Amino acid sequence: MTPYTYTIGQRFAKVAAVHGDRPALAFSDGTTITYRALDELAARMATLLRSRGVGRGDVVALFTAKSPLPYIAMLACLRLGAPYVNLDHTSPSERLARILERCRPAALLTDSDLPPELVPALKGAVVLGPGFDPTTLPLDSDEVAVELTGTSPAYLMFTSGSTGFPKGAVISHAAVLNFADWAAKEFALTSDDRLTNVNPLYFDNSVFDLYSSLLNGACLYPFTRDETRNARSLVQAVEAAGCTIWFSVPSMLMYLTTMRAIPAGGLPTLRAVVFGGEGYPKPELRKLHSLIGNHTRLVNVYGPTECTCICSAYTVSEADFSDIDSLAPLGRLADNFDYLILDDNNLPVASGETGELCLLGPQVGLGYWRDPERSAAAFVQNPLNDRHAERMYRTGDLVNLGQDGLLRFRGRKDNQIKHMGYRIELEEIDAALYAIPGVVEAAAGYWRERTAYGHLVAAVSAERPLDEATLRESLQQRLPPYMIPDRFQILKRLPKNQNGKISRQAVIDLFANPEKAL
Repeated sequence: MTPYTYTIGQRFAKVAAVHGDRPALAFSDGTTITYRALDELAARMATLLRSRGVGRGDVVALFTAKSPLPYIAMLACLRLGAPYVNLDHTSPSERLARILERCRPAALLTDSDLPPELVPALKGAVVLGPGFDPTTLPLDSDEVAVELTGTSPAYLMFTSGSTGFPKGAVISHAAVLNFADWAAKEFALTSDDRLTNVNPLYFDNSVFDLYSSLLNGACLYPFTRDETRNARSLVQAVEAAGCTIWFSVPSMLMYLTTMRAIPAGGLPTLRAVVFGGEGYPKPELRKLHSLIGNHTRLVNVYGPTECTCICSAYTVSEADFSDIDSLAPLGRLADNFDYLILDDNNLPVASGETGELCLLGPQVGLGYWRDPERSAAAFVQNPLNDRHAERMYRTGDLVNLGQDGLLRFRGRKDNQIKHMGYRIELEEIDAALYAIPGVVEAAAGYWRERTAYGHLVAAVSAERPLDEATLRESLQQRLPPYMIPDRFQILKRLPKNQNGKISRQAVIDLFANPEKAL
């Protein structure tokens, strides 16, 4: 029987010992790092971090592009018990500074010059880089293992927040290990598998890429942001690498099919194409199925960032296209999850009725980093368990359970949407709009124009002349690119509901019927 491991560092060390000469990371430029080499590089990086005062519980921020460095650094942090957080290069400095202020990192690793606006937010943190080579770092031959438990934080992942401030979900070592074991079982992963990493490292989907591969002896193929922008080149690179497992948001796959980058029977080595993070419209999904469905398993997955990336899976079949207007089911929850579907009174809904999906189990996160109020609202005691403590995560997603035993998504309880795979609180866009001088009223919305792609839209009223260019330029100082509305309307006043509040739905309707604009 394999000894149980309760930290990611222990698990990776065992995998590296078994698969030492096999490739762990392979890049498009030909760079390949074996498991043995990656384990040693992580040990060298851990030595450096320890020498700079980083220890258990300290946050390490990573401001890096895709290269060997961030993968080495993440594993080094996990050895030390120092939770890491990957930062988005494309986010405005103002937003990144607020994230850093919330994290209070002990160290920041970078491979580029740091924007000067971020320096005050670091408040004495050690800044490492750019320009150092991990292979030249000394190795501590007397390295003492850090005592950790499975509940120790492994990483922070920031998502949009309804108060206008991003939330930093905290995920434990035990949660990641449970997730990696589920992935190995669900996709029958072996050391012969080659997983793509087209997802940005600051994005939740990358958790599947990283840990499904490196904790199971498979090889991870990272693709940079530039490499994912050329559809045909990306498909050719995936084919040349012989990748066997793909995971991305549906928007990425729709981009590939729209650009006709995937020929019929293409991507022949892929045995599973996994997608999640947003709904995949059936007309678009059918295009992909017709191209590769005969040789590739297409899997729709669901899971909030707060519950370690994925909690359910559903394999798409030809029968799913008999109803072209619905989304594919969320499927069945992973074996290591339990769930409740609750009404507004915290009582289970009747069979087949719609309610809020609430998740329980070892992949449920630890809360939000240094954010007790929002943690207390989302991570709660199971209201049906009066016998012992049992943490439950309220997803805010409305679902129902069909007679076939499958969960289906029915909407949201709040104003959170998924756009290009990113979870966005519309109130965060509202807050950024209200921060623009002259704006009196503001509301963002999500409008799907009977197409595969939805549009972020926004309407404002102002006390002084404003144009779309000014709005867009101002928002670019506060929000990442994926949160900038595609379309704007500047009105005398925004539509209200019967209670005199701004009607978000009426704002959305204005973009479908612009002649109704006030």
